[in-house]
Formats: sequence, C-alpha cells, structure tokens
Amino acid sequence: MAELNTSPLTLEQFAVLKMYLKVDQDIEDDMIMMLVHDAADELAKAVQFGSTPEDYLNKPVSRDRFFTALMKQVKEDYDYRGMGAEVMRFPLQTSATNIINQLRTEIGGDLDADQSDDGTHPTHQL
Repeated sequence: MAELNTSPLTLEQFAVLKMYLKVDQDIEDDMIMMLVHDAADELAKAVQFGSTPEDYLNKPVSRDRFFTALMKQVKEDYDYRGMGAEVMRFPLQTSATNIINQLRTEIGGDLDADQSDDGTHPTHQL
C-alpha cells in the first residue's frame, strides 16, 4: 500500500485531526485527505483570495488558528457526508468563520479593515 500524502498537513497534524474526528482506522484516510484539501483551499481563499493553505500552515502566527478552523470544517464535512438536502448546513462553521475574520484583519486579507474609505484604495476606484 502506498504511503499517504498528508500535505499540506504534517503527519502529526493529520494524527491530531483523526483523533478530533474520532477515527482510529486507516481505511478512510484518503477520503479524509480529500476533505482536508477542499476545506483548506476554501479557508485559505476566504482569508485572502489567491492564497494557499501553506501560506497559513507554515507561519507560526497563523498555523494553530488556521489548523483549528480546518479541523472544525473537516469534522463538519466528515460528520455530514452523504446527508441530503433535508439537513440545513452553513457553507462554513461559525467558529471557522470567526477565525477567518481574525486572520483577515491580522494578516492583511481584509483590505477594508485597515484602510479608510477615502476612495484612495485601488479597490475603491472606478
């Protein structure tokens, strides 16, 4: 059996994630990593468009909070996989959204958080 590629997570982070998911077998590892890739990409782009999960997982200032948001989102996706339209779910967990908003303002992904609305920022010009 081929070794599992856990990138962008370290093996230790993947083990913590599996513990958080309460998964103690290896049979679903590939599926869990698919959920990780989807959620990590979604979270990274929510913080700042064009960014990658590695941008946050490799920096000490954002690593733990980004990983926490990732764990929460993967757990939500894992627990509700296969559910139909009768289950109402938000696109992102509220706690994950809170972490995204913190990272946006701290890392610079939210241009409006530290810019005055004087029309001088390129996004405000026509």
